[in-house]
Amino acid sequence: MIRRQIAKNRSRIKKLGPGLITGGAGDDPAGIVTYTVVGATTGFSQLWLLLLSTPMMIAIQNTVAQIAIVTGKSLPEITTAFYSKKLSILMIMVLAVANILTIGADMNGIAEIFHVLTGYQTIYFLVPVTALILYLVL
Repeated sequence: MIRRQIAKNRSRIKKLGPGLITGGAGDDPAGIVTYTVVGATTGFSQLWLLLLSTPMMIAIQNTVAQIAIVTGKSLPEITTAFYSKKLSILMIMVLAVANILTIGADMNGIAEIFHVLTGYQTIYFLVPVTALILYLVL
């Protein structure tokens, strides 16, 4: 009985995995700065949006995960099946540029933290931080 419950919970966790990873990936330094600025400038006046946006985000994450699981295809493959290849390439290029800019903003944010802590120029930290992250990724 207990083994069956453990196996059942494992399968549930495996189904939730991609959504949890994707949701957590949105909390990068650039996002945290955005949340902080909005919170500092608007206070609690925008908090009602949480009730509206959370169910929509859950529905979108669930739908996208189910499509990926059922089809076993990536986003470009699914898009190409319904739209032109040019549109798929454009979409992937826009996503790549957005991701590259977000990575740059994250690295700059880390360098700014070192600047605030030490008082040295940001550029002195940006290059070593970038090199360290590149080394860790590769």
